[in-house]
This record gives sequence, C-alpha cells and structure tokens, in this order.
Amino acid sequence: MNVMTFIESLLFIMMNAYDNYVYSPLQKTLSPIVRIVPRYLNFGQNIKIPIFTANIVTLARTFLVIPIAWFIKYDYNMMAFLCVVFHDFLDHLDGIVAKVQKLTYPSHDDPILGGFLDAFCDKIVNVLSIWTILLATNFELMSQNQTFVYLAVCYGVIGYETILGIVRVQDYFLAKFKKEFKIDAKKNKESLESNSKSITAASMEGKLKEKLESTGIAFLCLAVSKNSSSPISSLSGLVGMVCLILTLRMAHKSLACKLKARTELKNKSWKMSKKNSTSAENLLEMINDSNQTVHPDFENAEMKMVDITNNNITEQSTMYHYQKRKHLYLEDQDINLKAELEKCQKKTTEEKVVKQQSNAKKVDNRVDKVYTIGCFDLFHFGHVQLINRMRELGKKVIVGVHDSRSIYKLKKRVPVDSTEKRMMNVKTVADEVFCIAGCDPSNFMSCIVNLGKNETALYVRGDDMPDFPSREVVESLMPIKLLPYTEGVSTTKLRKENYSHIAPDDEEYLDKIN
Repeated sequence: MNVMTFIESLLFIMMNAYDNYVYSPLQKTLSPIVRIVPRYLNFGQNIKIPIFTANIVTLARTFLVIPIAWFIKYDYNMMAFLCVVFHDFLDHLDGIVAKVQKLTYPSHDDPILGGFLDAFCDKIVNVLSIWTILLATNFELMSQNQTFVYLAVCYGVIGYETILGIVRVQDYFLAKFKKEFKIDAKKNKESLESNSKSITAASMEGKLKEKLESTGIAFLCLAVSKNSSSPISSLSGLVGMVCLILTLRMAHKSLACKLKARTELKNKSWKMSKKNSTSAENLLEMINDSNQTVHPDFENAEMKMVDITNNNITEQSTMYHYQKRKHLYLEDQDINLKAELEKCQKKTTEEKVVKQQSNAKKVDNRVDKVYTIGCFDLFHFGHVQLINRMRELGKKVIVGVHDSRSIYKLKKRVPVDSTEKRMMNVKTVADEVFCIAGCDPSNFMSCIVNLGKNETALYVRGDDMPDFPSREVVESLMPIKLLPYTEGVSTTKLRKENYSHIAPDDEEYLDKIN
C-alpha cells in the first residue's frame, strides 16, 4: 500500500467519523426545527409563495461568495473564514430540509434539479473564492517556486471544478430529458444497478473532495493578508494548500469514476442495440442508402424511424412505418421498397397468428384472486417482488395496507410514509388496494373477501412472519402460501440509513401523516 492510498483510506475513515459524530447529530437536532418552519407563505386561499425549501437554501448560500470576496479584499480574514464555515453549514442544512420536506411534501420538489443545484452552486462559490484569494495574494513576497506551486494548485482546482461542472450540466439535462419523455427507463435502471459501485465511489470521492476544498479555502482565507510574507509560510496557509492538493487528487478520481460509469453505460447500450437488432433496422439501412426523396408531409414518419433504430419496433410501429412510407418518391427504380415493406408486414401478421395460437394452448392455472396485507412503508424492491410473485399465482391482486396508527401500535414506531402514500405506491403494481384501520385485520378480511361461484382465492404472506394476525380467519376463507423473504433490502434498513432523524415515538409526526 503506497502513501497516497494510505492517506485516502485515512481520509475516508475521518469522513465517516464526521458523518457519524457531526452530521448525524446535526440532522437530528435540526430536523424538528425544520419541520416547524413553514414552506409556503399563504396569501388568500389560492396564492402560495415558497419561502423555505432546499433549493432556496442552496441559492441563498451561493450569495455568500459576495461577503467572502469583500472580507478577503479588505483583510477581514477571520470573517472570511467564518463565512466559508457558514456556507458549509448551509450545505448541510439544504440536505436536511430536502429530507424533511420530502416526507411532508413528497411531490413538490424535483430531486434531479435539487441535486444539480446543490453541486453546481458549490462549484460557483469555491471557484470564485479561490479566484478572489489569488487576486488578493501579494506574489512579490513569494519565491518563484512558491508562486509556481501556489498557482498550479489553485488553477488546478479551478480547472477540475470547471470540468466537473460541465459534466454535471450534461448529466442533469440528460436525466431531465429521459425523465420527461420516459426514455429507456427499464434499461437505465438495469444499467444503474450494474454500475452502482462506480457511482457510489464517485459519490464518496466527490463528498470528500467538497469537504477538503471548503476546508482548504477556509484556511487560505486566514493566510492571505497584505501584511503576511507569503500565504504558504504560515501554518494556516500550509494546511489550506495540503487540503487543496488532496482536493486535486479526489477531483481527479471523482471525474474518472464519472467518465468510467458514463462509458460503461454507453457500451452496454450499444451492445443491447446490437443484440436486439431487427429486420426493420436492415430495411432502414436500405432506405437510407438509396437516393430517395421523401415527401415533406412525412416529417412525423422520420420520428418513428428513430424508434426503429433504438430497437423499440412493435407491430404498431411497423404498420405506421408502412403507412407513412408507402408513397415514397424513389429516384432509384431498381429498389422495390414497397414490396419489402409489404413482406415485413406479412411476416409480422404471421408471427402474431402463431403467438395467438400458442397462447390459446396454454392453460391458466392461477387462482382468481390473491390477497395479502402489510405496512409497505418506504416502498422498495422487496415489496414489488412480493406483489409480482402474487401476480404469478393469481389473476387479480388485492392488497390491504395498514393505516399509520395501527402500524405504530403493532411495531412500536411511526411509519415514514403516510397511509395515502403507501396505498398509492402499492396501487402502482396491484389491482385493488384497501385500508386496514386496526391492528387485527380479521373483520376487514371478512368484509373484503367476496368470492363468486366457482371462484378460487389464495392468501400470500412473507415467510418472515408465519403467525400473522388474523391467520385463523384467513385460513377459514382460503389457503395460505408463504413466500421467501427478499434478502438485502428492508424498510428497517432503509429507515436506519436515510430517516434516522424520525423518532420511533414521534406522535406529532404521526398526526401529520396518518
């Protein structure tokens, strides 16, 4: 293990200690205060003006660069130092505000925009602060070697921050575009899971870089003075320079991880494109290679061709493609495009008939209705997997969701999500959802289960709790099947990692979300 690797390992240990002993206590202390502060200022019944959101805190701390520059220029070094520290505190605060308000106002903030603003505003403040420090430095009092090292480090940090800023802008608009038009959602999810190690590494290194950079800038603010001989000659200046040198290292690694993850996503997308190529794509190449003139009324048909190149072609898109292209004006009469398109249409129709005949032979052995009951707090992959497994067992999936107060009584802790949100989450994958407003769901099950003549039913439950409430009543209504528990993910784990600031016995919070 070389020296740099040892230093990086030590820094990551220090960063974890900072999170555990500084950030987490700060989050627990400030969360109740943040929850009290109103998000909106109401004027009448219909006018709401946001006054306290994570994005507002982020934008507000960006303006701290003005007093930082002013204090540095006029040698108020301690005030400049305190402004940088206060900026770092506000950087924590906007994250706490985002987490708290996500529970109360789940659909009011755009997480993509919030993450982008948080990172980009940090870069604006850091770059302008370093630039101001350079302007305020008296280089006449520094040796040639000191000047070279000083400028190389400061301009190196500015350069890396500029490049990372450009990458962040590109990632933001790409993510925004894909979210807006719902492009490759499934493919992106798989790619994200496969590249989670690279993304996590980039996140940790980026987090450490920000902390080192703000620390370095703060100590350089103390060192830069018209009366001092050299910023590097003082202890605070040396600490600041060491922090900025380590910042360069972390910035390089963070950028490398981001670019590596981007390259892997691009390569995987290209491989999927080659793997799922269709005959329609070959037809498209033939069309493009021919010297043909397309009627201007067929502009929309060109958009459909993009779908074909992305391998999203379906029977409908093939038919649409044929209808729009059947009047192409061909200059090369040797290419019988219409015949090729009709051949493609005929092949698609034949495949559809074969598929229908194949499906007709299959016997659906599923029960008519399949039931379950749960809390479904912090809706996660394990919940989705359970309901999808229910779909394989029954034609109609019906799910009961406990209300917040019954969860508090059963599990001795308040849920994070409200009853309404948990039910809406379950409804995205289930056919019917009903509320269980009590600890014992026996009477609710007796009322909900309504089987017609010759209808069959099944009750599904995770094997982590075989002796669940109302088991006797359920057994009298239908058979019970226990499914294996999904390892690696749980509401308890997610709550501990992301929502530790919500006390298990916070009845005030319970009143808000019930």
